[in-house]
Amino acid sequence: MKNFFINDLLPEGFKVLLPEEAHKEESISRLILDLFFQNGYLLVKTPMIEYEDNISQNTLKYLHSESFLLIEPETKKILVLRSDITPQLAKLAGTKLKHFARPLRFAYSGEVIRNSKNNYKTEKQLKQIGVELIGGPQDNSMIEILNIAITALQSINIKNITIDFSLPSIFRIIDKKFNLKSNENIKKALENKDTGIMKDKKYNYINGLILMAGTVEEALKVYKDFVFPKKIDELLKNFFKFIKSIKKNNKDLSITVDMTEGNSFLEYFNFGFKIYNKENAKHIAVGGDYKSNNNEIGLGMTFLVSQLLESTTFRYREKIYVPYDIEHKKIKLKKSFIIIKELFANKDILKEAKKQNCNYILNKNGKLKKVN
Repeated sequence: MKNFFINDLLPEGFKVLLPEEAHKEESISRLILDLFFQNGYLLVKTPMIEYEDNISQNTLKYLHSESFLLIEPETKKILVLRSDITPQLAKLAGTKLKHFARPLRFAYSGEVIRNSKNNYKTEKQLKQIGVELIGGPQDNSMIEILNIAITALQSINIKNITIDFSLPSIFRIIDKKFNLKSNENIKKALENKDTGIMKDKKYNYINGLILMAGTVEEALKVYKDFVFPKKIDELLKNFFKFIKSIKKNNKDLSITVDMTEGNSFLEYFNFGFKIYNKENAKHIAVGGDYKSNNNEIGLGMTFLVSQLLESTTFRYREKIYVPYDIEHKKIKLKKSFIIIKELFANKDILKEAKKQNCNYILNKNGKLKKVN
């Protein structure tokens, strides 16, 4: 008979989670989702595959460079494997859930597949857990999302965080004005954060944007020292006002900005942000605002589960070994324990308990004996 398990190689970027890691991922996911539910966020499940969408105009439409494409055999239509869940929810808000009362509060959890071409990112199979708040006032929506994010991270012992903001809307304005593909000077200045390239005083505000990196307090000082074009100045003024309202409710929250990082947030409308774990400098969540097809402003935040797993220590529940001759109905233990019931007779109890990594053995009197 042919052995089907000889070759267990997977495509690059895909993975199998073995029991311990899978259990950790699922436990953390449930804990976070329960918190979302408690705050009124309704669970929505979206399809893994959809038809290619050339009609949607929202800023979160799929990017072919990030998506795997398939052909449906019967119709020959192009199918897209989802590379992000947020665009699907933005689309739902303007279609099947158009009649729902605003603001809409969604929660989601699921796998996405990305055709990543970044040499530093080999992961293509990712799990996302997140929330979307659509149709609410921007400031209050952001404060609510951040409070939920902070509480969720604290519940898994990630407390030392910083939130890094950028304004992709400014990047789009500059790109539209100068066409960065052909304007090498401005492109180099922004990409390399080099204030020595822009010599023309007329474009000195580009240097102001480059220098606007660091803590939000430092960025505000830079803003006051430069004169910006009207559109950009209005965006910056509103942004600092917005940050002030966030700080009012989260005084100790570490907030940084980098105005020239807009290129990595272009799918968002006015602003994007990443939440970093200061302990290992990994970004564990990403979010921002966007426009749905019916021009509603939405605000969302996604936890990157693989990064969460690397950023937290997980406390596993204790295991109890239950010998073969103890009836299942007589087992009365706390729900916090994991019960390992022996299915074979005449087994060496201590040996089997150690084999199963059990912490205790349950004896016939219902008492627990520590496994040494």
